Amino acid sequence: MKEQAQVKILLVDDDQDMCSSLSDVLSFETGYKVLYSTVPMEALEILKKEEFSLVIIDYKMPEMNGLELLNKIKSIRPGQKVFMLTAFISTELIEQAKKAGADEVLSKFIWPDEILKLVSKTIS
Repeated sequence: MKEQAQVKILLVDDDQDMCSSLSDVLSFETGYKVLYSTVPMEALEILKKEEFSLVIIDYKMPEMNGLELLNKIKSIRPGQKVFMLTAFISTELIEQAKKAGADEVLSKFIWPDEILKLVSKTIS
């Protein structure tokens, strides 16, 4: 398992409150370093400059949807681990996201302890 200080997570969600709360859960509970952006294009620029243990993206955003963002992330960093969060989860979306390279597709309504377990399992 990686040392907590080495673990960096990038969150991308157009909802500032969602970014803030998820960032709090991930950093306070574990000590992970969490950066976030509410603008997908900005997040891609950050990803070009820095490496992350995990990127967590929203599906529904105004600038581009999560599938488009996932494809761009994979073109910049092919091996990047990515979780997609959505309030609109469906079998079709899960299949599309997995095919595009998402490690997990999760409901935004997931319990904090569940996401912490999945993050820990994925980055270890």
